Order: sequence, then C-alpha cells, then structure tokens
Amino acid sequence: RHLDECARCAKRMRQGLDYLKQDAKALQAFQLANYAILLQQIRSRREPRKAEFDSKTKRISFSEGYTDPDPLNPPEGRGTWRPFQIAFLLMTVRSAVDEHAPDRRTVELIWFPTGGGKTEAYLGLAAYATFMRRIKDPSDVGVHVLMRYTLRLLTAQQFQRASSLLCAMEHLRRKNTNELGKAEFSIGIWLGGATTPNTRQQALSDLRKLQKGHKFAENSFILSRCPWCRAEMGPVTYGKKKLSKSVPRVLGYERRGNTVIFRCPDHECEFSGEHLPIYVIDEDIYERCPSLVVGTVDKFAMLAWKPEARALFGIQPDGARHCSPPGLIIQDELHLISGPLGSMVGLYESVVEELCTDRRRSESVLPKIVSSTATIRRYADQIKCLYARDDVALFPPPGLEAGDSFFARYARYPDGTLMPGRIYAGVHASGLGSMQTAQVRTFTSLLQASFPLSKDERDPWWTLMLFFNSLRELGTTLSLLQSDIPDYFWVLKNRTGVEFSDLRSIWNILELTGRLSSEKVPQAISALEISCTSADHPVDVCLASNIIEVGIDIDRLSLRGVVVQPKTTSPYIHVTGGLGRRWWERPGLVVTIYTPYKPRDRSHFEKFRSYHERLYAQVEPTSVTPFSPPALDRALHAVMVGYARQAGDESVAGSPYPYPAHLVEELQKILLPRVEVVDLEERENFNRVFQERADEWRRWERTLWSGVPQDGDLPLLREAGKYASHAWSAISWATPLSMRNVDAECQAEITQLYLDDTDEN
Repeated sequence: RHLDECARCAKRMRQGLDYLKQDAKALQAFQLANYAILLQQIRSRREPRKAEFDSKTKRISFSEGYTDPDPLNPPEGRGTWRPFQIAFLLMTVRSAVDEHAPDRRTVELIWFPTGGGKTEAYLGLAAYATFMRRIKDPSDVGVHVLMRYTLRLLTAQQFQRASSLLCAMEHLRRKNTNELGKAEFSIGIWLGGATTPNTRQQALSDLRKLQKGHKFAENSFILSRCPWCRAEMGPVTYGKKKLSKSVPRVLGYERRGNTVIFRCPDHECEFSGEHLPIYVIDEDIYERCPSLVVGTVDKFAMLAWKPEARALFGIQPDGARHCSPPGLIIQDELHLISGPLGSMVGLYESVVEELCTDRRRSESVLPKIVSSTATIRRYADQIKCLYARDDVALFPPPGLEAGDSFFARYARYPDGTLMPGRIYAGVHASGLGSMQTAQVRTFTSLLQASFPLSKDERDPWWTLMLFFNSLRELGTTLSLLQSDIPDYFWVLKNRTGVEFSDLRSIWNILELTGRLSSEKVPQAISALEISCTSADHPVDVCLASNIIEVGIDIDRLSLRGVVVQPKTTSPYIHVTGGLGRRWWERPGLVVTIYTPYKPRDRSHFEKFRSYHERLYAQVEPTSVTPFSPPALDRALHAVMVGYARQAGDESVAGSPYPYPAHLVEELQKILLPRVEVVDLEERENFNRVFQERADEWRRWERTLWSGVPQDGDLPLLREAGKYASHAWSAISWATPLSMRNVDAECQAEITQLYLDDTDEN
C-alpha cells in the first residue's frame, strides 16, 4: 500500500512537470509565484522598524532605513524551497487551476511535523492559482482563495505572513499590468467583531479612540507593521517619551471617506501612496472582494445572517454570478476540525462548497481543497465526513521506514548517531506532599540552571514557557511564582553554595491565554521574541493555555514545562512541537510534571519511554458527524437560510416571505447526496428533519429575518442562547452566530447586597 501511494505521488509530480512544460501560461504563473514567495521571504523579519520622532525637525523616522529587496542576494536561509514543498507544488500545479484535471476533486492533505514548512507550501500554491486566474482573464477579479483557521491567534499570525505575500504579488502586478490586469491583488481578514471591526462605523469609532489616546482603547486593526517594509504601524509610544499633543499617536491607520484604510507611514515605501492592499473591515471586504480571504471556520455561521457575504462567492445582489467563485479552499490544522465543532463545520461545508461551485458551463467546476496538519489519524474518514469526498492524497506519502520518508529523515551526526532535537523528561514526585511542591522545586531548578551561562548561551533556555490544561491550574502556579518559587531560590543557594549575586530573580511574568484581548496577544508574542542580548528584559516565565497549540513560531524558545498530561496526544504534540527547531544549534527540553494521585498521569509516567518513542502513533482518531440528529437540530435550519439568502435574489435576501420553495428544494437535492456519502443511515432522519423545517418556514410566514420584533411582527431568526419570549420561541429558530458556542451561558455576578442589612434586601 505504501509503495502504491509513493508511485501515485511520483506519477502526479511527473504530470505536473509535464503540465508546466506544455502550458506557457501555467509556467508564467508558476514563475511569478516563485518570485513572489522569494520577495515574501526576504521581507519576512519579525522585528519591526521602530518609529522615532525628532522634536527639532518635527518629522518621524524609523530605526532602520528603507531598503529595496534584492532577489539576487537573499539573506542567509531565505530564497530556497524544501524538497517536500517543491514536490507538493508539482503534484497540485495542474489540479489547482485546471477545471478538467482528473484529480480536481482529490483533497490534498499535507502531513508534516510542526515547523516543517507547511504554510509556505500552500501559500506558494495560493499565489500560483491566483496568478493563473488573472493570466487567463485579467478581468476575472474577485476572491479566489479562502484560507480558514480555527483559532484567532493562528489566524492573526498567518494573516501577517499572507499579507506580505499579497504585497509582493501586488508589487509584481504593478510591473506587469498588461498580463495581470489593473485590479489590485489584495487580502482580507474575516473575523468576529471581538477581533476586527465588522462595520465601518465601528472602525471609525475605534480609530478615534486610538488617536485620542483613550485609556481603554483597543487596537482592533491587527496590523502592527507594514508587511512590505516592516515600518511600525498602529499606536506608537516613541520610546515612551512625553510628547506634545500634535505628535501623531497612530501611524498607518487613516480615515478615508466613511472607512479606515492602511497606508505605510514611511514615505520611501512603495505602499505609502494610495493604500496597502489589506482589508480588515467586513463591509470593505464585501465591497472590495480581496483576492485572498483569511478567516476562521466560525465566521461561516454568518452566512445565515449576512446576505452581503455573497459577494465573496462572486454573486451579485440579484443572485446572478458575475465572476468566478473561489477556486481554492485551504484548511489549516485539520485535526482541530473534529468533535462538535467538526460536525457543525461539516454541515455548513455543504453550502460553502455549493457557493464555490461554478455552474455557468455545461460541466460544474468544484473548488480545489487543500488541508494541512501535523497530527492526524483516520484522515480519510474525517475528510469524507467534512467534504463528502472519497479521494484524499496524503503528502508526503508514508515511506517504507518511519525514520526516512525521503522528504524528511531523522537528523544525525556524521557518525550516524541521532542529534538531540528535542528531549522529554517526566517528573512524578510521589514522595512530595503536593503537586505544588513538585512545581516549586522543578521550576526553580529549571530557571536557575541557565543563569550561570553567558547571555548568548543562556537565551534559548532563559524563558520558561508553561502549558496548563485549565486556567485554575494556571492561577495556582502564578501564586507560586509570586511567593514560593522566589523563596526556594534561597534553598538552592544554601544547597549549592552559590553567591547571592549568582541567584536569579524573576522580573517578567507573562500570561498568554484566551483571556487576553486581541490587541494584547500580538504584544505578548513580540515580548516572547525579546532575547537576552537585547536592551529590554526578556520574559522569564510565560504561563500559557491551549492558545499556544498552534501559531507560536519563535525559535529562541527551547524550554517548556507541561503541568499535567493533556487528555489527548494531539495537543501534547502541538504544545511541545515548537521546540528544537534549530536542532543543529541546540536541543529543546520538555519537562512534564505528572500528578501522583491521578491514575492517567501515573500510567503515562510508567509508560513514558515507550509512549514518547512512538508519539505520533498514539494520536487518537477524530470524530465528525455532520448529519447526526443533534447537529441537524442545531443548524440545519441555519444552512437552509444561509443558502437561500446567499443564492437567492434581493427579495429572498431581504425577507423570508414568501417561502422560497425553489431554493429550498435545490438545497435538498444538494444535501441528499452528501448524506448518502457521509452516513447513509441518517438519510431517513435527514429527510424528516428537513421537511419539518421547510413546513415550519412555510407555515409561520415570517416577514423579518432577524432583529428586534416590530409592531408585533416577530423575526424568523433569533440568536442561539439569548432570551426570547414564549411566543417568539414558538415561531422562530434559535440560530448560532458561531459554530463553537451554540448553547446559552450562565454568567455569574458578585452581589453586594449583603452590605445592606435592611430587611428589604
């Protein structure tokens, strides 16, 4: 079986190479994509060019001067493809752009360890497919690539990387307008209102607060530096100097008409003129239809609420298609699309794929789907349930040896011995009084161990990042860092005989959890990048939750602690997988502290060696059931409404009355084959629930889709989890705004009535 998969991979690579040789347009698009990726790699440095204000000249400058990229002399480590990235591009180079390719329906799954370069591989494919669409027809503008993630941290970070690529593509378009057209290449980020402004009014309000230095103002515009030249953007402090009110507090964010645009604050930058091709406001995205849209899977729940989203799929307000729909769907971190979230995504996916299907010709053209993950098991079943496609190609295919798949192999010294890329250690302190005591002794020893080294040597192990399964455990350790751990340094002093000056002090403790606002998360990432050799003090300890499972790509972090073994193997791999990336310089160290009185932790410790020797083989299979009764009860009506409002004309998008029978019948014909592919046993129940929802829609005769009741007229949709009167509940549908939070929440409030001892209270 493995040999067959390897042979299929080699055959597709050869076909892709032949395709590039035979099609001049495809070869041109491939060359442009390679050039764009090269420019993106040259520009991709983490450190922004800090803004500085000269009070004498009243001008703003930057810590580094502007330099044009030199593709002929790229920096060390840039300007190269890894072998597996080249092979992946050759495999997919035809099916991503050729509507009649035999493997167009094949779902590509990149399976590679964390930090292996999956992102660059599918970004290269996205650039190639976008260039090819323009070369075929320069007037065929609109969204071509949908990149979907699951977590806001990962989405925001990948947005920064993808923005740099789109700027490089726009740079090339401006030099080749005859072939690539006059419409810009652009990127948009499509997230919830808690992360980005969903309306222009909200964006203008947020900008005013930032410009006035409002105490509680948050930066909802995400972009913190120019993706082309790295000039600092957003709220600036100029080194925390006290400046006059005339000095601009915000750089790069400007009001233009009734919206907010981005413009590089460095006048020497190419994108300091008109604007950066980047959009973060939902209303701007619907109007501009960027070439590439980055978003979370949760956002697609808004298809039932926002008919304006049809513009992303090339559909006009009258329901007619005016340009090609998105032809490439990229789903990162596929393993996270499982469980309840995966079931909801799989149900909505039927509508998303239909909206991305071009039926203007005799033969329907489906979108190409590419996914990636570092941990997966039973991937074929998961993809079948999500996308209703039986054909999936795992890349790289498994080789004949676990340690050598041709594209990846174990790093070894010249004598053949393995290099220590990442070392795991387990602590099971059953003789100590409590788990907290084990943490105090372990963390104090780890923090002190790097102190005697020089600044250059200590940097990889200076910052101790701790992962917690719950915020309760995180809070307990935070208390230990403020009291017990500083005291235990004195115990080490007495035990080892070191001088007081050789004891380490903890100055900078950082929290990286979902409790942080969207603005503070990038700031926390930037703080973790500060090294021991810089002028600022680096982070001593970082307390993190599952937010670091994906999206943390900082080479200097080589020391990590895990407090209590995670319940499943996949998050454990992702939490610890970011260490040891610079294995040729220094290994990474992972220390897991087990709870002595938990049987599961004790079992993991007893099987510590065998478990870690076959870590990837321990990944549990995922479960996705999009057509199960609970999923249908929660979201089938939302899918029906979403399809009607996106594919129908203005009358359907504006009101649910009269009942759009033709659209509902079309959707049933679309969904039924998917049910038969995914789970044939659910066909009867699906037909029953679908008919019930259709009958309710027809019988209730609601005239409002959503909003507040007006003159006794109750809307058809209401927010799931929000209060509704009995009358409204009887003739409306509880519809989720997100695929993740679909239940009501009970919020607690601390009362102060006990302070008033009157009888009435």
